[in-house]
Amino acid sequence: MWTAEHRKRYGDAGRRYPSDLTDAEWSTVGPLFTVYHPLSADLREMVNACLYLERTGCPWRYLPTDFGPWETVRTWHDRFRADGIWSDMLGLLTRGLRQARGRPAEPATAIMDSQSVKSGPQAGSRGVDGHKKVKGIKRHILTGTMGLVLAVLVTAANVHDTQAAGPLLDRAAAEGWQPKRLVVDGIYTGERMNAATQRHELAVQVSTKPPEAGAFTPMPLRWRAEATLGTCTNRYRRLTRNLEQSNTAAEDAVYIASCHRALRAYVRETHEEL
Repeated sequence: MWTAEHRKRYGDAGRRYPSDLTDAEWSTVGPLFTVYHPLSADLREMVNACLYLERTGCPWRYLPTDFGPWETVRTWHDRFRADGIWSDMLGLLTRGLRQARGRPAEPATAIMDSQSVKSGPQAGSRGVDGHKKVKGIKRHILTGTMGLVLAVLVTAANVHDTQAAGPLLDRAAAEGWQPKRLVVDGIYTGERMNAATQRHELAVQVSTKPPEAGAFTPMPLRWRAEATLGTCTNRYRRLTRNLEQSNTAAEDAVYIASCHRALRAYVRETHEEL
């Protein structure tokens, strides 16, 4: 039931757009942007514009003028991506949120999954996932048991999941994550998968549906990664299709959505007045 407490905790708090950062959210992540010294742009507005684009999926030229010229927003959007600020932010928020919920900052168990997504008409690499009948890209993600994204890798949809597993685990390690266990579904088997997990000293747990299971049967732990992919796709319209011209930009879109989710959750946990 929606109560007055829920309304206070999850309300828009007078924001111009629902995706805009609250003062508490900006005070949490604002220090990450102090390395920039813009001459005229308001960095908080640039971040708000990035989140607006992610939530609404609107084309660049349809961006509301509240944020300033769309060309300026695009410049800062690309600069943030080049500097890796979203992945850095996500790492800090993930560790902070885990600690706020009484868990160790570093997850001991990781979950790997993938999602095939249709591509739009723009230029860029694409392939056909023959199993899911999807022409486009494939998002490979590694999450913790709370569903928070640890690493993202985007490939053409025809790339097999085990082929992407090694680079995805390498990327997670480069970003400071060192889980001990890995939960996967039945497709993650074979020599490539064994080599990747042995390189990172991971104990693998394969979670598969029993023969008598129905069409929709959430599997222990593994459903967290599936829920993360579903939530990002349903709540962030820019992710419903692949609208990016490069795999790096497509990865960045997932990081932005994940940062927004983690930031909202972190502020709710740590700011009692909300």
